[in-house]
Amino acid sequence: MRSGTRNRTFLLTVFTLISISALMGDEYLIGYRLTTQNSTLVSDRISVSKSMTPCLGSKQESLFLPRQPSQKLQALLNTHEDEFIEFATQQTIKLQSHQNITNHEHTSSDSMTLPTQCYIVDFNDDSVTISLLK
Repeated sequence: MRSGTRNRTFLLTVFTLISISALMGDEYLIGYRLTTQNSTLVSDRISVSKSMTPCLGSKQESLFLPRQPSQKLQALLNTHEDEFIEFATQQTIKLQSHQNITNHEHTSSDSMTLPTQCYIVDFNDDSVTISLLK
């Protein structure tokens, strides 16, 4: 006869991993880039992708946002773009500026980039918590 205790260690490991991932939330890579040409907005984009590998680090600051049921993270961040950018700009920002001045013309292009970083996102029924991992 076969004993049922052989798979107990494996089942305990699987259950532990599922429990930890449920408590920690999902890991997403989020970045932002804004580009202007002659002080006119050319592009403004938040990029979101689910992390394919585990992110290392500990939770830092958190942002709490209200959300509609079944609203995806990209749509939520587009809706609350100002709050997220204010939250994210507490970290490193990269600024680039190029100017070209000739006799009769002045052109400039500027870009602001928030480097892509890993965030833990906890979805609740009517809110979401976004925490930076560092």
